[in-house]
Amino acid sequence: MKTFVLVILIFFSSFAFINAQNKMAVGAGLIVSLPMGDFGDAANTGFGGTAAFELIFMPQLVGVGQIGYIVYGTESDAVDFSTVPVQVGVKYFFVPTIGFYGIGQIGLNFFSTTVEIPQVFGFGGGSVSESSSKFTLVLGAGYEVPVSPNFSLDFSGTFNLISDFNNIQVRAGGKIGL
Repeated sequence: MKTFVLVILIFFSSFAFINAQNKMAVGAGLIVSLPMGDFGDAANTGFGGTAAFELIFMPQLVGVGQIGYIVYGTESDAVDFSTVPVQVGVKYFFVPTIGFYGIGQIGLNFFSTTVEIPQVFGFGGGSVSESSSKFTLVLGAGYEVPVSPNFSLDFSGTFNLISDFNNIQVRAGGKIGL
């Protein structure tokens, strides 16, 4: 928990020294996460959401900070699995600030698993929880559709390299310029 709080503080305080003259945006989106490998054997499709902050460094290069929450289904109702990704990185637009872009991010994923243990003849029962944090490398591509001067729709697909928890994510969201 201490690590989680520290990462959140660093994440938000890293933007405290940003020049207010630069273009900034905030956004939110919905995610569908498809687990792969051993992770895919243990978890089904995940669903969640993200909140993002963007800062335009140059016309084609945009800094991105993102935090989210994703819940994965499992074969058993007694098992709950979720993750909180906290990531920073950049978007590189092939045409300045609109259209197709490539994205790269690094960060941490905070995983949580809870298993409910049933009672047997009135004995036992309860739950067991486990938490861990893993380094994350994210690579992907996306497309932004400007709807108005201050609002864009953002669609992306990424490959998340997370130790034994690799997954492919598809995200649809929007962002508002500040």
